[in-house]
Amino acid sequence: MKKVLSVVLLVLAAGAAAGATLLPFSELLISLAPGQPQTAYVTTGWSTRFGGTKDEHGPLFGIPIVVAAAAVLVGVRWRKVAFAGAAALAGVAGMLFVHLLNVISFHEAGNIAIDPGLEAGFGNGIWVLIGAVVLAFGAVVVHPDD
Repeated sequence: MKKVLSVVLLVLAAGAAAGATLLPFSELLISLAPGQPQTAYVTTGWSTRFGGTKDEHGPLFGIPIVVAAAAVLVGVRWRKVAFAGAAALAGVAGMLFVHLLNVISFHEAGNIAIDPGLEAGFGNGIWVLIGAVVLAFGAVVVHPDD
């Protein structure tokens, strides 16, 4: 029973982590001129969009997340690998969270004079990624020792 639960949690964690890369990690709403409507600036694991324009040089946050998710999947067989994958996923998620927190704090502090009404916040992708970390460590806890 523990093995089945561990496998389910590891697969869910890897799937959630990979899926999180397609969701917004951060969202900023900014007006480029007084009286103009705000435009969304959205960053995912693979792209950055400003309104309808996609930045051709994406952030590629998704690469280390997918690699860590793959390690989590390999952990289905070995508990130590599951732990290493969960730790890698936690490290990537933590670094991304701190980076986004700094970016959001910078913008919320009024450092962009263009739009004093700028709104900056986390997207749902970061929360799904953190949930994947919790699932991965839960799987490590119930993983049977081989």
